[in-house]
Amino acid sequence: MKKNLLTGLALLSLWAGIAQTKSSLYNGKPIPVRLTAAVESKNRFSITPTAIVDADILDNENNRILIRRGTPVIMDVQTQRAKGVGKPGYVKIDCLTTTAVDGQLIRLTGSHALEGKSRKGTALGVGLGVGIPFFWPCMFCLCIKGENVAVPANTVFNNIVVNDRYLIEGEAK
Repeated sequence: MKKNLLTGLALLSLWAGIAQTKSSLYNGKPIPVRLTAAVESKNRFSITPTAIVDADILDNENNRILIRRGTPVIMDVQTQRAKGVGKPGYVKIDCLTTTAVDGQLIRLTGSHALEGKSRKGTALGVGLGVGIPFFWPCMFCLCIKGENVAVPANTVFNNIVVNDRYLIEGEAK
């Protein structure tokens, strides 16, 4: 009787240990991130634009969900307006963190950067080349700005990866 009871308890504890096994989220696992609002170099924001995880992130071994689709992603967005003398505008978006299904903060690595077209040659060539020797009002061509750039909403960044190794209590799919 004691032998059967001990065997039953041993099997129960083994089953409980298997049921609560944590899944691994490895460094380098790609995370598709979707931008939910457009980002333009000519705009200054009072609120940082938002992004979400675009697809469920699954564990490779036992198909458990580690990060749910639609989980918010914290980003750092840097923008610069186009300036005079043909300097272009730029947008740089760094994806910093997201949250796993068990509440852990997952650090991310990856960024997306765009730069507008430079018009520096035109501004300097016409402004200085023509303005100084021949016609001084052409010096105002130095005020020519480069192009601004925009990243449209619903853009998916596929080059974002997990920065570290995490053990996560995954949810069944």
